[in-house]
Amino acid sequence: MVASPEHRFAGLARVPLAELAAEPLVHYHPDNGFAVWVDQFAAEQGVVLPQPALRTGFPRTAAQLAAAGMGVTIVPFSALTPLPGATIRSLDPPVLRDVIVTVAAPHDDLLRRFTGDLIRRGLPESRLPQPDRPGPLADLARASGAACATVMTRDADPVAAYAGRTP
Repeated sequence: MVASPEHRFAGLARVPLAELAAEPLVHYHPDNGFAVWVDQFAAEQGVVLPQPALRTGFPRTAAQLAAAGMGVTIVPFSALTPLPGATIRSLDPPVLRDVIVTVAAPHDDLLRRFTGDLIRRGLPESRLPQPDRPGPLADLARASGAACATVMTRDADPVAAYAGRTP
């Protein structure tokens, strides 16, 4: 979730999805697949999102508009380019999501290196909860007893996922 630096969410560690219902929303064009996902996700959580203050086709643009004070938005982690001073928070509770890489040409050396690097490195370590550090995701990682890999969450916060399955 992204908002302006002075937004009330800046004082929260995580933002309950229901809190977004009272905020101007920077949303996506209805034909954008992420718009469909955001709407479905909110409906599954029993949250009615407000009418959008603005719509865009691009998550990075949504993040920039929200950081500039035009509303709040939900973006994937990949849209979080440097946003000086922006309030960036995970939704509460965090939602786990698998990332699937489909390779049409497994013999392609560049693709093999890319997927190998993705499996090995995932997202930057500085942004990942670590199983040996305190927190609910670390507790989940320890409890699973499985090897950790990195994925992007639905709420733009990287989390630990688990080899072969999500918790």
